[in-house]
Amino acid sequence: MKLTLCCNQKIKLDTKQKLGLKNLLLLEQKLKHPEYPDMKKGINGLNTAHRILKKYDSPGVLIGGLAEGVWNQRRKRHELYKHKDVDVLVLDKNFKLSRKFEGGIDWWLPKEEKITIRSDGGNKENVSYQWWTNGNGVILSFGVKKDYQLSPGLYIPSSEWVLSMREAEADAGVDYSRLDVQIDNEVFDQFRNHLKKRIKTRLPGFIKDRFKGHILSPYYEKDNKNDAVNLIKFDLNTVIAINKLEGIYGK
Repeated sequence: MKLTLCCNQKIKLDTKQKLGLKNLLLLEQKLKHPEYPDMKKGINGLNTAHRILKKYDSPGVLIGGLAEGVWNQRRKRHELYKHKDVDVLVLDKNFKLSRKFEGGIDWWLPKEEKITIRSDGGNKENVSYQWWTNGNGVILSFGVKKDYQLSPGLYIPSSEWVLSMREAEADAGVDYSRLDVQIDNEVFDQFRNHLKKRIKTRLPGFIKDRFKGHILSPYYEKDNKNDAVNLIKFDLNTVIAINKLEGIYGK
């Protein structure tokens, strides 16, 4: 008897799922922060952020478009300068800058206060939450939790972490209570596959060498600091509550 192996079949989405995927892709396109003048870019910006973090004895994580851009082994130095700036999420709550956007870096600093989260299922009053905001008061739509002490400097998150970051950003914009399309695990699998077309699994040599010891990926680092920074998802109600507290939305 001859045995044959069946290959994995592609997941086919139904009409509602396809519309759900379209919603996620549209949300992803809207997650573009405004461009500021005189910002550092590319490897120059990464080096500047690394130096400033060490100066202030604090660790930080690369986020945003450049966090995607570095994850392609074939990426050239000049290609990184296509990204408008360098976004850095600072992990130290005591981190103080001498001025906003110091060094030409888009710094995202932690802030913690009590908020009221309102939803159709009931309100949560005076919940303690931590979020990150930049020099222009823009709020990140996800949070992080540091589970391992890191030495000062800029850290490159793993490609899987970057994928999860982009998923979290899109998911935080979905109003599930009023959704007339379907967004489920299969839709998110397709969304992730879309992201993987540009977010690869290896770093170019000049990034790998420059940030040796500061790459939070098991492929490059063998110690337990790979799980040092865990991503926390925010839902839309949480994002609205934070923005209301910051005065971005009306009361």
